[in-house]
Amino acid sequence: MIDSSARRPDPARTLPLPPSLDLPAVMDSLSDAIVVVDRARRVVAANRRYLEVFGAGREHVVGLLCDDAVACPEAAAGQLGRCPACRARDLRTPQREIRVLPDAGGGTRRWEITFNPILDADEVTTHVVEVWRDISERTALEAQLSHSERLASIGMLAAGVGHEINNPLASLMASVESLERLLKRGMSTDADRAEALEIVQLAEREVTRCRETTDKLVLLAQPYSVAPIWVDFNRAVLDTASLLRHQMNKQGIEWRAELEVGLPRVWARESGIRGVCLNLMMNAVQAMPTGGVLRVSTRLDGRTAEMRVEDTGPGIPPEHLQRIWDPFFTTKPAGQGTGLGLFVTQSIVHRNGGTIRVENVPGRGARFTLRLPLDSTEGNTT
Repeated sequence: MIDSSARRPDPARTLPLPPSLDLPAVMDSLSDAIVVVDRARRVVAANRRYLEVFGAGREHVVGLLCDDAVACPEAAAGQLGRCPACRARDLRTPQREIRVLPDAGGGTRRWEITFNPILDADEVTTHVVEVWRDISERTALEAQLSHSERLASIGMLAAGVGHEINNPLASLMASVESLERLLKRGMSTDADRAEALEIVQLAEREVTRCRETTDKLVLLAQPYSVAPIWVDFNRAVLDTASLLRHQMNKQGIEWRAELEVGLPRVWARESGIRGVCLNLMMNAVQAMPTGGVLRVSTRLDGRTAEMRVEDTGPGIPPEHLQRIWDPFFTTKPAGQGTGLGLFVTQSIVHRNGGTIRVENVPGRGARFTLRLPLDSTEGNTT
């Protein structure tokens, strides 16, 4: 993306192209697909990569309306004028969008597109330059990193999960022993039969507890390629807390949930949302090795769901506040973190059209605030 100072080149800082090098040749040499549209939304230029990707000859694209040159979701939905190119033209500021579209070969590719307005001397937009960057391979790599990070997190949860499952298993073993005793006795009385029924019902409840725990782990372990669905944010928070309960009790951490009743569901990949909850809440737990308070709250703000994760740990050093989102950056001791958790978390949130920020709360540790639109664009691109 370009800033306002780069929209109209300063002649004093711009050298003329050599006679043997013209602008179309420069555009054709780029690996990104580039198309230029005027105020009337007509294509005035397109580079070779754009033509290769979207399968049309230069004479066919130039002169077409932009929504005829390539699929436009807004035009298809009857919302012409609301697309990022039109917003860049009208607002005179660059726009950015992630879209999934078929290429000339019929395959589905993921694109990161920037829409950059060109302004004249009167600050009126004359053209919009669209730069389409193929991020399909990068997205696949991020998904692999995300999956590896979640598997590492699940490994760290092993002790807590073992505790969650061992308790029901102990009850099941006691139930089996009681039934064996009753069967040997013959269960000849009504009292024996009533006791046997009670034991069976107890065993059924304990099996359900085990199944619920394993179901939560399965949801976390799913790859991010799973299709988006309507996700219950509050349920994801509560399930994550149940997986962390053993570790919180062990460290003397008090758990407080302030979840808005009736919070609408968000359209997203459930494994991604649960991975975000796990990363943020596990970081908070690790920040309080000698006890504290973990507070998670949710609320509805217009068409946006907000979640806050707060701890009472030492906070984040000011010099690290911006670096914590970098891949492989960690302040944890060796073996206690990959440095990918927050990077993956931010990637998931941004991919779903949301935002995430961190701040230190004086005297109370760190606070992460996550905001996701209820109708994320991520679900509309698969």
